[in-house]
Parts: sequence; C-alpha cells; structure tokens
Amino acid sequence: MRTDKLKQAAKNQTKPANFAVFNPTNITYFTGFQGAAALIILEQGENVLYVSGVNYEQAKAEAKGFTIQLLKRGENLMEKIAQQTAGAKLCVDTLPIESWRALAKAVGGEEKLEPATQLFRNLRQIKEKEEIDLIREACKMADVGIKTAQETIRPGLTEKELAAEVEYAMRKAGSDGVAFETIVARGVCCAYPHGTVMGRSICEGDFVVVDLGATNRFYRSDITRTFVAGKPTEKQQRIFDVVRLAQQKAIEAIKPQTPTKDVDAVARRVIAEAGFGEYFVHNLGHGVGLEVHEAPVLSPDSKDILDEGNVVTVEPGIYIPEYGGVRIEDTVLVTSDGAERLTKAPTKL
Repeated sequence: MRTDKLKQAAKNQTKPANFAVFNPTNITYFTGFQGAAALIILEQGENVLYVSGVNYEQAKAEAKGFTIQLLKRGENLMEKIAQQTAGAKLCVDTLPIESWRALAKAVGGEEKLEPATQLFRNLRQIKEKEEIDLIREACKMADVGIKTAQETIRPGLTEKELAAEVEYAMRKAGSDGVAFETIVARGVCCAYPHGTVMGRSICEGDFVVVDLGATNRFYRSDITRTFVAGKPTEKQQRIFDVVRLAQQKAIEAIKPQTPTKDVDAVARRVIAEAGFGEYFVHNLGHGVGLEVHEAPVLSPDSKDILDEGNVVTVEPGIYIPEYGGVRIEDTVLVTSDGAERLTKAPTKL
C-alpha cells in the first residue's frame, strides 16, 4: 500500500511515522477517494479517513482498507484527530496557519507537529505503473482533443467554439473532465502564455495556440499545439521550427539522474541562439499526475533531479508582444534510459 511506502520514506528520514494528511490531492493519492476532510496514518494502528455526512456512504464504498469515521455536524476535527492519535507526534502535509494552530492546541503544542510537505512531494513524483497507465490513457484522450482542434480551426470560428469542440471530443473519448481550464488563444493573444478563452473570432493567418488536458480517474495529461489558420508566413514557420527544435533537444536530454535545470538550459539555449531568448518567459516544464502542476519542476533555478517514473511536461515557447507566439508541449515519461513521449499528436503548423 502507498501508506506503507510513506512510512518507509519517513523512517529513512528519521521522522515519526504518524501522519495527519489534509491536502485533498494527497488524500486521494492514498485512498482513491475525493471528498474527505482528513486522513490519519499511524505507524501502529488503523488508518482513519474522516468524512462528513454528505460523503460518508460513498467513502465506505470506495475507500477500501481504511476505517471511515463520520465527522458529525458541529464536531471539532482537530480534537477528534488528537483523540485518535493519543498524543503521538504528527507529520503534517499542508495546513493554513490558523488550522495549524488549532491542531497544535488540540494535540498539546506545536512541538507535537512537524511539517512534511517535501516528504509527500517526493513520494508522489515517482509514478507507479498503475499511475503511468492512467496518465497514458489521459494522454490519448488529450491527443483526440488536439486532433479535433486541427480539423476544426478555420477563420470565423470563435475561441469559445473551438474550446467547446475539443472538450466535447475528449469527453467522447472517455475523459472524466478537463485537466485544467482549456486555453485557446488567437493572433496577438498567443503572446500571452496563459491566455484564456474569450469570444474572439479566428482570422485568416492567425496563430492559434491550443493548450488542453484530459482527466482519467483523477490523473491528468497536458499538451499544447500551435496552428495557423491558413498558410503560415515565413516568420511564423521560422518561430515554430525554433520551438519545435528546442523541444526535441530537451526531450533528448532527459534521462534519470539529470538535473532538471540542465534540461531547461538545453531548450533555452536553442531559442537564444536563434535570437529569441528574451521571448521564452516561463519554465520549461513541470510534473503531471493527480495535479496538472506538481513535482518535479524544470526551470533554470530548480534543484530537482529527474528519476525513472517521473512524468513531466516539456513546453518551450516564444512569445512576441503585439505579434503572437508559439508553444509546443508534450507530456513525457522518464524511462530507465531516456524519455517516452506520452502525448503523440502530430507537431506541425
């Protein structure tokens, strides 16, 4: 069980193997259930999942291997946790400061609590086979969305209409929902890396950036393609080719035990040598799993080291104000000797 992996990781770091888990995504990671208030994992004794009445029956049906405890209206969660843990020192994943103080008061002082954010971060970033299989399927669904975008883009279509088409296509392909808010940006708005879907109409010759992801049993995918509504100009083609080369070289640089900042540097160097260095304004990538942004991070100042089982995005981009931009992104698995591209939609204007 994943709870056993957590306990072993804690022992390796000489931390107390008693945990109070509050982050909803971390709870889902261990239980396969969404909608709990807290999870208690003890070195000795039963693992307890606290849920309110609205989710109680569903939790009993879905969260196998855990004791489900009803959190009744008006009951104090922190006091219930203190009673359950009997004064044991607790590693805590994440809590707002006021909730941290409430828990500390309930268990008898802050010395009974220890932050453990990094422990959970490290555990989740190396994916098990089951997780990889779920992400792989989510990537296939995202590929369907991109294929639909490529077939649908035309002058006169609005960004909202295009977003609706790709999301519908992913749902029909089996997606549980979007992995994040779909981005469709056209024209000069392609220079905004996180441009949102508006009501603007696509015009002849526009760059169109489509950034989307699917969800498969809580696991996510992430892909971006840039298209042109019509025939690309020489400048558009050049920018696109530079970004595509930067991504290709970065993926080739991926292998276990490689610092993520080195992979970022490969893509950044290609773009800089082509004369567009100032227009690559974000990190190269990020981990993908239960969340669309998780560890590890591929950036110039990251201290993360790639390992087999990491799933990351590789997404270089060039964003020229008042002109437009190009981003090409794929979800990539770190293998024993390199990288496997999990999103496979064609990369062409």
